[in-house]
Amino acid sequence: MNISMPITKKRIQNHFQYAWWIYALVLVLAIFGWNLIYTVTEYRPPADKKIDLFVFGVGEEELMDAYMEDIRVNEMPDMEEMGSAFLLVDDTYTPMQLATYIAVGEGHLYMLPKGYFQDYASQGAFLPLENIPGLVEKLEAAGIDLARGWRTEAESGEKHLYGIPMENFPGLAAFAYTYDDTYLSITATNGNDENSYKFLQIFLEDMLEPPLQIAMPDIY
Repeated sequence: MNISMPITKKRIQNHFQYAWWIYALVLVLAIFGWNLIYTVTEYRPPADKKIDLFVFGVGEEELMDAYMEDIRVNEMPDMEEMGSAFLLVDDTYTPMQLATYIAVGEGHLYMLPKGYFQDYASQGAFLPLENIPGLVEKLEAAGIDLARGWRTEAESGEKHLYGIPMENFPGLAAFAYTYDDTYLSITATNGNDENSYKFLQIFLEDMLEPPLQIAMPDIY
């Protein structure tokens, strides 16, 4: 004999009172599954078609992204994607984060505080910058002291210009809240040397100008 229980408002309320977590779990799993599918299938430009600038410090990431997009459109149209990330400096988390990023080739240019710059420069993690045509001469003519950017790579004993000291670039004030004793470098694992060199030159030339003279789209 089939005895069916009538569906009442009270039964429905009791069901959801005791089984709500099942629906919540199904919803979370559905969202997670959709995000996973999207992440796996989302198109990502190859390393040689993008430029990422990682700045360890606090600043205007949206404004920097707009500035870099303007460079991509007008000066580096071969690039498919250019953008920045401002990362908080934390004595516990930053060393692990930075080591992971550089090891896997995440990011092309890095603006790092002195200690991190010196450590990674001595390990040969950055590309030499002194051979970029005209770069050293132009920066020195503009009054930029590059002496602290020269570091000795421990294994080879060779000394190279691995980073550009950034505190005397007035244009950087438009993007970063503080940049005293920071250094701009290109990672040896970036996968896009030629375009990283090109962006570095454009960026440094722009940052020599006062903030109000830097051409940027209005994002607000």
